[in-house]
Amino acid sequence: MNATADQGVSQRCTLVVGAAGYGKTSAVRGWLGDRPARWCDGPDVAALETAGPEWLAALGARSARDLPTDEPGWLVLDDVPRLSRRRLTALLDTLQRLPPQLRIVLVTRHPPTLSRRQAGLLAERGPTDLRLSPDAVASVLAAGHGLTDPTLASRVHTATSGWPALVTLAGRTAAADRADPTEPGTPLESYLVREVFAELPPEAHRLLRDAAHLDPLHPELCRLLGHRHGGHWLDHLARAGILVATAAGGHAYRMVPIVADVARRRLPLVPAAQRRLHVRAAAWYAERGLLVPALASYEKSGVVAATARILADHGAQLLASGDSEAVVAAFQSLPEHARTDGPRLLYGEALQMRGDFDAALAVYAALADRPEPLGAGLAWRYGLVHYLRGEPQAALDVLERGGLDPHPSTDNVRLLAWTAAAQWTTGDAKACRRNAERALAAATAVGGDAALAAAHTALALDAKLRGDRPAADEHHERALRAAEAARDTVQVVRIRANRASALVGEGRFPDALAEVRPAVELAEANGHAAMLALALCNEGAAHFHLGQLAEATACYERAVPLLQRMGSRKVAYPLVGIGDVHALRGRANLARAAYEEALRASEPVNDHQIQVPALAGLARVLAAEDGPAAFALAQRAVELERGPDSATARLALGWVALATGDRRRAAEVALLASTAARLHRDRAALAEALELRGAAAAADADDTRHAWREAAATLRDIGSAVAADRVAVLLSLLPGADPRERVDARLAAERLTAAGVPPPTLHRQGPRCVTQVTVRTLGRFEVFVDGSQVLAAAWQSRKARDLLRILAARRGRAVPREQLGEMLWPAQDPGRVSHRLSVALSTLRGVLDPDRRTPTDHFVIAAHPSLALDIGHVELDVEEFLAESAHGLRLAEHGATGDARATLLLAEQRYRGDFLEDEPYDDWSRPTREEARRVYLRVVRTLASLALDAHEIDETVRHLGRALELEPYDEGVHGEFVRTLTAAGRHGEAAQAYRRYVEAMAAIGVPPRARGALCDADRV
Repeated sequence: MNATADQGVSQRCTLVVGAAGYGKTSAVRGWLGDRPARWCDGPDVAALETAGPEWLAALGARSARDLPTDEPGWLVLDDVPRLSRRRLTALLDTLQRLPPQLRIVLVTRHPPTLSRRQAGLLAERGPTDLRLSPDAVASVLAAGHGLTDPTLASRVHTATSGWPALVTLAGRTAAADRADPTEPGTPLESYLVREVFAELPPEAHRLLRDAAHLDPLHPELCRLLGHRHGGHWLDHLARAGILVATAAGGHAYRMVPIVADVARRRLPLVPAAQRRLHVRAAAWYAERGLLVPALASYEKSGVVAATARILADHGAQLLASGDSEAVVAAFQSLPEHARTDGPRLLYGEALQMRGDFDAALAVYAALADRPEPLGAGLAWRYGLVHYLRGEPQAALDVLERGGLDPHPSTDNVRLLAWTAAAQWTTGDAKACRRNAERALAAATAVGGDAALAAAHTALALDAKLRGDRPAADEHHERALRAAEAARDTVQVVRIRANRASALVGEGRFPDALAEVRPAVELAEANGHAAMLALALCNEGAAHFHLGQLAEATACYERAVPLLQRMGSRKVAYPLVGIGDVHALRGRANLARAAYEEALRASEPVNDHQIQVPALAGLARVLAAEDGPAAFALAQRAVELERGPDSATARLALGWVALATGDRRRAAEVALLASTAARLHRDRAALAEALELRGAAAAADADDTRHAWREAAATLRDIGSAVAADRVAVLLSLLPGADPRERVDARLAAERLTAAGVPPPTLHRQGPRCVTQVTVRTLGRFEVFVDGSQVLAAAWQSRKARDLLRILAARRGRAVPREQLGEMLWPAQDPGRVSHRLSVALSTLRGVLDPDRRTPTDHFVIAAHPSLALDIGHVELDVEEFLAESAHGLRLAEHGATGDARATLLLAEQRYRGDFLEDEPYDDWSRPTREEARRVYLRVVRTLASLALDAHEIDETVRHLGRALELEPYDEGVHGEFVRTLTAAGRHGEAAQAYRRYVEAMAAIGVPPRARGALCDADRV
């Protein structure tokens, strides 16, 4: 049960009510958990129908004696039968006299009729608390029946309203490959007839017979249909879970859909009775403005005139509310003589909303095939279909054929506003602004909220095109307020999706998600396929920039088939998103295919809004293999760009220039991209321009470092996780990267790998074209230059190798030349030693930089009296290990357990063995070896503690075992090892661990503690 139900445990008496199969008993058991309780069912509870209150009092007294006296206990009466009002009153009166620490839970299929006083004595929990959520339905189908299709889970949840037994039975039918779980003879139908319908009295059956045909049901409607006690039985059926309230706190209900299917078959109405029912219901719905159910009932009753009247008077309202399916069904029910121009316009718009563009165009083409000019209402609807199909020029051709109505009208506003939108798509800024301003003037003359919403939406597009973000925000806000006031859900979806797009453009990705999610849900609810696809694309873009690549891909891949079914060239939009994901993950061929498909869709219709990012993406993908072709694509993107796309196009040009070796052009383009990004408040593009500027820097690495640090900070501020991690990795690859940056980079590289994104490498230009040197000292001594291990033959001199080992042991600290000479050539002539040291130094430098790509002192600093390894330019694993360990331990001390664990795991993985363990006898290596060993023990102990706190026993045991390998006589670690295994119930392993402890203590002559005393010792 949910948290609300759990609060009922403190009530003196709780009533859990629901029809058969709602999982009442299981829910109560889960609700009580291990609290003291006595359960009564079967004959004991059946006696409530016949026994007097004395019987219940005696049962309560016995239960109280059996339960603790110093805390509450529960008496559960399971499967309480239907009780008369008199017996129910006696039961409740008796319950109040039971011992005060006793709590009572009554579980029943039969909702009792309660007076106001009696209702105050009970905390009622019912179907609302017992229904399965969509996720729970998916889990039941997967675990119980091996059905993992999310679409099937959604359908089952909708059909059953989460009724647990019906979910299970529907799953059983689906697993047996039977399409309809309600068909005659299925387990679900038999269950409902036997366990649910049979429990209801005749009056409830009569109400169910009518209710199965109507949605929604109201008490007043029930009385109109002849159900004298309809309100009472509606309440009864809703409390049992057979009906579901259509709105919180209201009195409107609908039957659980799968139950209605069975009821229509097992409790049938003859056709004449059905028509009479719908005639009466339709009139009642229409009088109260319930237009969709009114249309449905008029259609089923065959009252054509009333259907036509509702379409004429309220058709636009229905479409604005997202009820396109109702309009389609109503129009199709009309005979040909009733299908006049007005209903046909509505019908075409309804077809457009549900994504049937070809049918909508056929309707409008027939209406437009007349000599007179197109009216405003026909022109904007006709043009809009082409616009939504991704054909802006065809849309303009139709829109410009339209004439404005002689009097102010919302149709005039929409004609001007959609004309501006089409011109925005083709990049005609002047015409877009002119028509957006005309739309506002026309909307002001009309004065309606729907008109104002359309006009301000057009003005927001104009402002975005001009780079006036504050004005765009203001117009979007006004448009949304007006659309919501007009209850125009279609415009609400569009405006929210547009606002989300603007927020993505500004780098406000969490805000964009918060804006677009309601748009997606609303588009799903109102069935507007094109607006749903638009919202999904913008949701995908927000996920993409937040580094949520799986979620982004899911949005894009859901939008593609929607747009393909509509025949819309706007399929290019999600295709570009898919291409971006593939490109980020290093899948160049898949990215290229997606971008090229997007261009094939968008180029014939001149949709610059998506052509620019498609060209830019394709140029970047091709840059490495075909520089000239990539440059031509990027240059074309720059030529086509409109205001918001300027940075995107120029960044592509800059990266292509860099890939082809033109650093100067790349740097110049980076500045232009920065200017465009600032104008449009595009912080993600601004960060990328900084990254490009750093990559193109022709001076030293400090210029690059400064630009990249600023880019990384910007990306972290806007939550662009993957992009920030990529820059973090790049920073660590620069010469002179500090240890903290290298730690952050390793964590970032792991996150990138987990996300399926390959960590980036440096471009081989400018100051970063230096030799990369890695020295491994933990475990075997190994040196890598540009990723290749230096073989023994390359050293020429063992003394040069020993020199590097000594300098590595000092970890960047200077070592006097005299001391080095004594270590390498003890007790020899100082003059000869000085020369030999110079030769060894020269040999070492040649090994580390064989192509002489760096200054002489780049890796080994040779001041006159001393030498030192430059650990800013050499990756020294022991230094990295100590830095990672210090950072991770500091995080653990401050309670940042997640980051601490990730960092310490990196350190643990780096420790491949003791410092220079292959040559352990040199005195100069001992201090570093012992320090690293001490730190490693601290690392694994801390990791063990963090894993134990996370209840990850295997990880805890692994870390403790590693600690004992290095320090087998540490009594505290032994105690933690035994205690952890014992607490996990792994008693055999615990006994073995204790024996190893006893043996270790015996080896050093220390008396072992008893096992209990060892486990009670302080934790490590």
